[in-house]
Amino acid sequence: MEMMVQHLPSPKRAQKYRYNYLYEGPKEDAAAIGIRDCDPKAPLMMYISKMIPTSDKGRFYAYGRVFSGVVSGGLRVNMFGPNYVPGKKIDKFKGNIQRTVVMMGGKTEFVEDIPCGNTGALIGVDKYL
Repeated sequence: MEMMVQHLPSPKRAQKYRYNYLYEGPKEDAAAIGIRDCDPKAPLMMYISKMIPTSDKGRFYAYGRVFSGVVSGGLRVNMFGPNYVPGKKIDKFKGNIQRTVVMMGGKTEFVEDIPCGNTGALIGVDKYL
C-alpha cells in the first residue's frame, strides 16, 4: 500500500495530463475542464467499469470512478452506454441513483455521497446499463 501512495499520482494530479484520453468531447467545455481539474463543483462525470452482482437476485452494483462532481443518492443523471453516439438518442438513458456505496474488500458501506477522485458503486442504475 505504501508503494502505491508514494509512487502513483493522486487523481487530481493524474487527471491533469490524462483528461484528453478520458473525455472525447470538446476540450474546453465544462465537463472536460471539470475532469482535468478533478473539480467537485463541476458537472458529474463518472465512468462505470464493472457491474458487481448483489445479494438480490438479478441486481448489480455499478462500480466506477468519479472524475468530476459529486455523486449521491436521489440524483437524476444522464447515462450513456457503450454504443452511445454523440447527438443521437441510441444508448442514452435518464434515471435516478438510489444509493451510493463504498466497497472495501468484501464489505460494502452505504455513504451519503462520493466526491470526485474516488471510486464507489451506484445502486439503481443497473437496469439502464
